Amino acid sequence: MKREDPAAMLENGLAARHLTMSAKNGVSGTLASEVYTFRPGLYLVVSETLSESPLKATFDIDDGPVQFGFTCHGKNRCLYNNGEFRSQIHSMAAGSNGIFHLPKTTGIIERPQGEYVCVASIVAAPDFLHSYFRDVLDRMPKRFRHILEGSHHGQFAWFGSNSPAKVGAFSEILHCPYPEEYRALFRESRALEFLAIQIRDFVDSERGKALSPTPLRSDDVERIRAARDRLIADLEHPPSLQELAAAVGINDRKLKTGFRQVFGTSVFGYYREYRMQAAHEILQTGNGNITEAAMAVGYQSLSHFSQAFRKRFGLRPKDFLAKQSRRLRW
Repeated sequence: MKREDPAAMLENGLAARHLTMSAKNGVSGTLASEVYTFRPGLYLVVSETLSESPLKATFDIDDGPVQFGFTCHGKNRCLYNNGEFRSQIHSMAAGSNGIFHLPKTTGIIERPQGEYVCVASIVAAPDFLHSYFRDVLDRMPKRFRHILEGSHHGQFAWFGSNSPAKVGAFSEILHCPYPEEYRALFRESRALEFLAIQIRDFVDSERGKALSPTPLRSDDVERIRAARDRLIADLEHPPSLQELAAAVGINDRKLKTGFRQVFGTSVFGYYREYRMQAAHEILQTGNGNITEAAMAVGYQSLSHFSQAFRKRFGLRPKDFLAKQSRRLRW
C-alpha cells in the first residue's frame, strides 16, 4: 500500500481532496490526516489528535467519494454548515461507524481536550464500488444505487451498529499482524472485507425495516442501558446475566434480545469488547503496564490476557507497547 502526499493528491484526484482541514485560530492542536492508497479509487484516511485544548477544525468536502468511517478511539463531533444536514450535529464515540456521501459539504469537526482521538475511513470512488455491484444494482436501496451511478448529489449518512467483525477488520488494517512484505495485500483484503460488512449491514437494515423486532418501550431501553452501566462498572467482577437482569428489573430473555437491539451485540460480546478497549486505552495512554492493564480488566492470567489481546488487536501487548514509540510502518 502506497503512502501519498496529501498536498499532491489535492491536485491529482479523489484522495485527500475530500478532507481538507485547517485548525481555527486560537485553538491549540493539529488535525492531521494521512492518506494511503490501496489502488486507484480505494484509499485509507487516518486522522489522529491529542490536544491540550478543545480542538475545532473546518472541513470542506469537494467531490463526493463514499466514506466508510470508523471511530477507533475517543470522541468526535461533526457540525454541518449547508445542505440537508445544515445545523445538524453527528456525535461519534469509539466504535461508531457508518457510510457517508457528502459532496459539496462544509462544516466543523470538534474534538475534546486531553483525549487521544483516532478516526479512520476507507474512502471509495463511486465508480470503484459500481464495478462490484453493476450486475446487482437493482437489489440496492434506491439512494445508494444512485450514489454508485453518480446521479445522487445530496447528502447521505447512515450509522451502523458496532460489531466484533467491524472492529476486528479495522484493527487489523491499522495494526497489521503480517510481515512487511505481505502487509499491502493483507490490508487491502481487510479494507474490502470492511466495505462488504458495512454495505451488507446497511442493505439488511433497509430491507429489514418492515421485519424489525417489536420496538422496545422507553422504560425497557432505560433498564437495558442501566444494565450496560452495571456490566462495565466492575470489570474484575462482572455480574451474571441473571444477576444483571434482576438488578435492573427485567427478565433475562428480554435483556438478551433487547441488549442486542440497543447495542448491536450480545451482553457478553459487549463486555468482552469493552474490557479489551479499556486495556488498550491503559496501554495506549501509558497509565499502566501490561500486568496492571490485565488486572484492571479482570484477567488473573497474563497469558490469557495476551492471547485475548492478540486475538482482538492482532498483536501481543508487548508488541503493541513497542509500537507506541514509533509511528505505524506502512
